[in-house]
Amino acid sequence: MVRWRLTRAEGVLAGTPLDEILDNGGVLTGAPADVPGHDDHARAQAWLEQQFRGYLDSDRPTWVILPDRERSQRHLWQDLAAGQVEVGFGRAGVTLALNQINRLQAPATLAAIDRMPGSQPQAVVESRMRVDLEPEEVGLGLTLSLVDGRLDGDIDLTSLMVKGRAVAPAPEVLFLPGTGSDGSLDRLMLSLAAMGDWVGKDVRWELAEARIGPLGTVGSLFNWYWLHEGFRLGDWQGPVVIMDMDTSPLVGLSVVDYKA
Repeated sequence: MVRWRLTRAEGVLAGTPLDEILDNGGVLTGAPADVPGHDDHARAQAWLEQQFRGYLDSDRPTWVILPDRERSQRHLWQDLAAGQVEVGFGRAGVTLALNQINRLQAPATLAAIDRMPGSQPQAVVESRMRVDLEPEEVGLGLTLSLVDGRLDGDIDLTSLMVKGRAVAPAPEVLFLPGTGSDGSLDRLMLSLAAMGDWVGKDVRWELAEARIGPLGTVGSLFNWYWLHEGFRLGDWQGPVVIMDMDTSPLVGLSVVDYKA
């Protein structure tokens, strides 16, 4: 099994440099930084395109994950990418990208860009993040990585849970999307019966995004980086389950372990 180190993490989360958040233990001090006047569609697209172009000159295979709402513009983004980067959409797009990188077994870059509603009317909070992935004999190992669902219909999470529990019946940590108070877990609550011991007292539920604020698709990539750093620093030993899900019918579920 190829394993991965996540390196050279950089970006801005909720308007704050990633380094500042990491130096503060993964917590955002103060409120997310609103950006006023970015409420119209044209300016929103211009910002996304500007951030997207920043990844086109990478010297290694690169995946850029955009908000799921941009999926309807897939062909426009693929034209802009011009074959220089792979484009994905939504939190489950992060799972898909990691699957592809795992099969490639070569150094790669994974980035995510999103913007969420701010605390003030007609304001937004902007986030972007990238990490490099290096294949090594030590690091994260993808024991199971699945994406399920249909874009023209909903998904029964039960089948994903059954497959995940077969590999990790009692994981040490379950990484979940969102902040826990933003409605991101509503779909998951409908599948509590299928989660079995994942809702037991011995399984820790981790919402890394809750320390910062809603990050959209970028929150999924931050979850993965936070997972990697927790393993590296010995905060947990695994196995760990991580779920990538949002408003899209697509849901990603991965079981991960770590070799020190």
